[in-house]
Formats: sequence, structure tokens, C-alpha cells
Amino acid sequence: MDSPATGFRGPAEWAAPALKDLLPDLSREEQLWLENGFQPAGRKRKGRRITKQKLLPEVPPSMPAQRTQGERDAWLIGSVQAALCHYNARHQGGEFDAVKPLMEDRVGFRDQVWFHLNFWARSRSTNKIKRFFAEVHYKPSSDTSKYPRATPIVEICTIIEEPLSQYRRACAFCAASFEILHPKGCRKFVCGNDKDRFEQRLVRCGSMCIEPPFSCPSKIERQGLPYRSSSSSPSQ
Repeated sequence: MDSPATGFRGPAEWAAPALKDLLPDLSREEQLWLENGFQPAGRKRKGRRITKQKLLPEVPPSMPAQRTQGERDAWLIGSVQAALCHYNARHQGGEFDAVKPLMEDRVGFRDQVWFHLNFWARSRSTNKIKRFFAEVHYKPSSDTSKYPRATPIVEICTIIEEPLSQYRRACAFCAASFEILHPKGCRKFVCGNDKDRFEQRLVRCGSMCIEPPFSCPSKIERQGLPYRSSSSSPSQ
């Protein structure tokens, strides 16, 4: 099955650890990020009471999740794996393994689709979970078969060191509501940076319709709920 977002041929589902299993391994800042409704500490929404019971966003019954949690993560994992392959090749002895895709946004630039994304990955040496930022774009395939694979090109894959509140949540195309934390520096990434944003002529792609992490039901939870088939993929 191809990932509609990336052109990767991957699994229909990708099994990230459950939240209850992840929480003990997350830093206090990442736990607060979840509690605050996916905002870094210091950026809490005014007038909202944060409690442990409000850890996860609820999916309104009138708007059922389009995907299961595994399908949602499979939608994003191709870009995550390409980014980590790039990072690990340049940090031998300090490699990481993918844990959980967080959020991703995309734009058209230089006749390719470019992605900015955050994800969690676990260090092979320390077992600690870190947040990463990656910029990945895809070179269209010249393959004329039914399922051509685009080639991922990783411009940057870097750890987002804490405190999380020091980073920007938006760029020239990433919506702040997606909470994608970007590296500091005017040209730390290529697409949508402050120095080049006006000359780049970015083209907005169709909506990704990506649900926040941990907001989708499991297969069991989805049973009995109204459901829109995941084959109804977002526009490219």
C-alpha cells in the first residue's frame, strides 16, 4: 500500500507504542506538551484548566476520526524513516529509531512536494526519547508503472533540544496550529525560511487532514463508530 502523503510503499498500519507505555519515557516537557493540548510549556492557552484527565483531545462523536491510530502513523512514517536514515548515517554511534510521528505539513516548491515534520525517536545508546525536526522533499519518479515511488531527499534532520518553548511553531507554510517546532536560525531549513520566503513562490498543497497524535481510535475502539474509509485520501 502506498502512503498517500509520500509515495512510499509501506504498511497499511504502523504500530507506535501506546501512550501509557510512552509516558514514563517522555521528558517532563514533552508530557506537559501533551497536557497543554500540544503546546510547549509557557504557551498555554489562556482560560483553560489543565488536568491529567485532559491529557488527550477527544474526538467529537459527530466528527469520527478518518483513520485508526496505526493508519494515521503509517500515513507519516515514510518521511520519518527517510529522515532518520539521513541522520543516522551522519551520527554513527548516536543512532535513533523511530517511535512516533507527531505532525507534518507540506507545500509545493521547485516542482516537488516538501514536508516539515516533528517526530519522536529513541536513542539506541541511552534509550532516551528525543523530538526531531525534518525537512523532506520528494523527487517524482520516472517509473511509468501503476505504483511509482518518489525518491525522498532529506535537507535536514535535527534534534529539537529542550526547552521546547524556544522554538517557532510556524514558517512560511507550516500552520502554527500544527505545533511543528522548527530549528532556530534564518536558514536552518530550505523551504519557507525567513530569508528566502518571499522569493520561493511556494504553492499551497491540498489539506493533509492529519489528526493530532493519540487522537485516533484503535481498531477495537473504532468498532461500532461511523467511519470514513481511509481510502478517501486527502487531495495531493
